[in-house]
Amino acid sequence: RSPGSTLKPFLYGMALDEGLIHSESLLIDAPQNFGGYAPGNFQADFSGPVSVSEALQRSLNVPAVDLLDRLGPERFAGRLRHAGLRLRMPANAAPNLSLILGGGSTSLEELVGAYTALARGGLAGRPRLTPGAAPHEVRL
Repeated sequence: RSPGSTLKPFLYGMALDEGLIHSESLLIDAPQNFGGYAPGNFQADFSGPVSVSEALQRSLNVPAVDLLDRLGPERFAGRLRHAGLRLRMPANAAPNLSLILGGGSTSLEELVGAYTALARGGLAGRPRLTPGAAPHEVRL
C-alpha cells in the first residue's frame, strides 16, 4: 500500500538530525516547481510561511517535498530501508520526490516497525507477533 504522508515524520526527524531545519525554522508552503514536479496540497490552497511543527501537523505537501529535495530521495529511502522499511517503487523507478506523497509502497508491518523508532529513541524493529519472539532492533 502507499504510505503517503505516514513517511513525513521520518523525513522531518532526519532533516532535524542533519541540521537542515531546527525547531524554529519556517518553511514555505507556496507553489514551487522541482524540476518539472509541482506538488500541491490536499486542500488545494497554500499557507505561505509555516513553522516546522505546523507543516508536519497539517501534513503540508510542498514543505515536505522541499525537505526531501534537500535531503535526497535516495538517501531518505536508504535510511528507511536500513531500518527495515523497504519502499517499493514502480517497475524500474528510483526513489524520487513523489515518494513523500505516496510514490512508493510498503507493508503495514514494516511501517509499524519503523514507527517504533519515534517512541524508542530511534530504535526501529520488527513487530513481534508472538510473546516469545526475539526482538530485532536497528537504529533509524
